Amino acid sequence: MKKLLALGVGLVALLLALTLVAFGIMHTRYLTPSAQWLTEHLWPEKLTFSELDYEYPLHFRLHNVTLETSANPLSFQQVDIWLSPQLFHQDKWVIDSVLLDGANFSDGLPDNDFLAQLQLNQLALHNIDFANHGLIARGVNLQVKKPIWNNAKQWLPYGELQLSAEQFYWQGEALNNVLIDADYKAQDSTVYGASFQWRGGEFSGQAEQYPAGWSLVNVTISKLDLKDDLSTLSAPWWQLAKPYLHHINSLDVLSSNWQLGETKLTNLALSLENLTIDQSLWQQDSGYLSLNAESADWHGLQWIEPTFKLEFRPGNITISDFATELLQGSIQLSGDIQPSGIHLHQLTARGIKWFAEQQQDWAWLDSDLPALKNLTIDQWDLNNLQLIQLTHKPFWQLSGLNVEGRNTELNRNGRWGLWNGKLSISANSASIGSLVSSQGVVEMSSKEAHWQLERAFLPLENGYVDATANWAFDAASAPWNINLHGDGVPLTQLGQWLPLPLKVDALAEIDLAADGLAGDYPMLAHSLSGELNLNLRDGTLVMKNSDALVVQPFSLDGLRLNADRGRLSLHETPLSGPTLNARLHGDIDLVEPKQGMLELEVTQRCDTQHFDLLRNQQREEKGSDKACVLAP
Repeated sequence: MKKLLALGVGLVALLLALTLVAFGIMHTRYLTPSAQWLTEHLWPEKLTFSELDYEYPLHFRLHNVTLETSANPLSFQQVDIWLSPQLFHQDKWVIDSVLLDGANFSDGLPDNDFLAQLQLNQLALHNIDFANHGLIARGVNLQVKKPIWNNAKQWLPYGELQLSAEQFYWQGEALNNVLIDADYKAQDSTVYGASFQWRGGEFSGQAEQYPAGWSLVNVTISKLDLKDDLSTLSAPWWQLAKPYLHHINSLDVLSSNWQLGETKLTNLALSLENLTIDQSLWQQDSGYLSLNAESADWHGLQWIEPTFKLEFRPGNITISDFATELLQGSIQLSGDIQPSGIHLHQLTARGIKWFAEQQQDWAWLDSDLPALKNLTIDQWDLNNLQLIQLTHKPFWQLSGLNVEGRNTELNRNGRWGLWNGKLSISANSASIGSLVSSQGVVEMSSKEAHWQLERAFLPLENGYVDATANWAFDAASAPWNINLHGDGVPLTQLGQWLPLPLKVDALAEIDLAADGLAGDYPMLAHSLSGELNLNLRDGTLVMKNSDALVVQPFSLDGLRLNADRGRLSLHETPLSGPTLNARLHGDIDLVEPKQGMLELEVTQRCDTQHFDLLRNQQREEKGSDKACVLAP
């Protein structure tokens, strides 16, 4: 028994001695060659290093490390290993922490086989460069607590991680100064904080992963200049991320310049809340958007300091606090937008000056408004507007224009008109061609498409026009009537609307009373009835005959045009003037208007000119030589 006890004590003493020897070597210059000899025998041609340092109690540092793998060898400038007191567990080496420092993987990232064979409490990478499937990374630093790899191809392990990089570059786009603090899992991951720079813009924020996708939380984008259209943005980073984004909890854009469709926004400030990215605007549950910008260019119009707020509900978008400076004036509005149309509660515009000198000045009207299906405005006031149209003749302008509308329905199912409500229109000056009116007033109302022109009074340079009218334009037969009186009405512009074989200028006194049905042309052709009385003074006819251009002063009294159920008759009415022998007569049946006739006959000396006013034709009838001799 004493011998066995002595043998046991001897073995323990020997183990203690060997341990003391090994511990002693760790603090001498023999540590590196001893460790190299040991690794060469344990893992021949697998692991090499130039130097090994030891720090009490379990920290080892290897310099210039090369690890042979089934693919390319892995080389690091330095590897730090903190061993665990429990060195081996469940067939894996247990290591508390590993720091891999200084590596360049230009041929792709290595498989994680060698790390998967270890049980790590913490993995850290420092100063790593790599290129992998077109992605180039510089200055990557990574720290992961309890890293987990599900397969050998998973290059970023699951775990609580902090990642930084000088740059990620892919397909011509770069993310710079990347920082990420996240809990990365197979599902339900969380990004506690992230920031990077892209195209000069600065991005920061948080994110949460749900089964439907990622939700962005407290994201801020600042100083981002986008020359591409955001609605069709093809940047590879965006195309890569877009399928995984599902929801915006909160996102702010500051001091940025963006292009969105036909709109260019300068110095944009934008806030988004509770928006689902993969749903249309009409499907949002309770989203919010606010926007203001230094300027917005849209279809050639520059909006100065636009600002508005949008609230999203299923099938409805509420717009509030909309205000902007536009065309030297200002606009404010609020209302609701739905897929079926627009309902504005309030619209105010002041001092706007619109000049149409080129066809492109109409672009904003041509491209968007025709698609509107329904439009109602509860209250609108337009004050001191100026509209000038110089793109095609006849030119026209409205200056000092004021419009007051109450409870107006202006578009129903794509048809424009005053369906309901009241409108009052006035203008300091209005003109079309050479026809000028000052201080004109128009008042109208409508109830369920029964439109009434209650007053139209247009003072002219030498007279006025006064009219009232009714039109049930949505009824099947669309009955209408009009009463109009005018005095001193110039006919200078008559040739702009009616092509005539001669030029007519005069001041007209007009009395018109007419009614009919406007459901379609056959209804009008069988229903038009009424009477037109016309007197012309200070008139001039400019006629061209075979010999010369003739300028003939004239006047006309007592012209009466009768209409009876679409049949128009003009009794022969003479024109009077020096050396003038002329008469005007005609008959037209609107059922067959091409068979009608409206003719002016002018006889001078022995020749007669026949002017067909319906067909814009002229023929000359010469008298006999004897008649010419006898003519005065």
